[in-house]
Amino acid sequence: MKKIIFALSACILSTPIFAATVTSSIPMSVEIAKQCSFSNVATEIILKEDGSATTAGYSVTCNTPYSIFTDNAKWNGGWNSYISNAQGEQLKTGVSTTALQDGVLLPIHAGSRLNRPGYSVDDYVISFAVTDPITPTTRAGVYTDTYLVDVEY
Repeated sequence: MKKIIFALSACILSTPIFAATVTSSIPMSVEIAKQCSFSNVATEIILKEDGSATTAGYSVTCNTPYSIFTDNAKWNGGWNSYISNAQGEQLKTGVSTTALQDGVLLPIHAGSRLNRPGYSVDDYVISFAVTDPITPTTRAGVYTDTYLVDVEY
């Protein structure tokens, strides 16, 4: 009986074995949504009574090209806006916003949006100044305005 088993084993070992294979592929992807965000945003801008400029800033981070536009709630034409008190009295202000990476001035209230390439952190500096003289008879109180930024992507 040992001879038969041995002979059978020898027969199995000497027979070539062919392996079959099969392959497939599974596509993979991820979709990253377009997004922009603000950071380092100034919480408040206190204007100087002597008419010298006050600066503040913010950063815009986008993972896609974008356009940016600025405005003031109390825009007064050109590069001017105004601040006003509770009685509605106004003091003119000058405002400008500069893109730090290339020194370009952003449009305010009117004009075309400024196109930016994105894919970076872009820093902007706002410069405000009271352009009307503050005199001894200028009514005391708090004069306010709101600076607005619009990013479209």
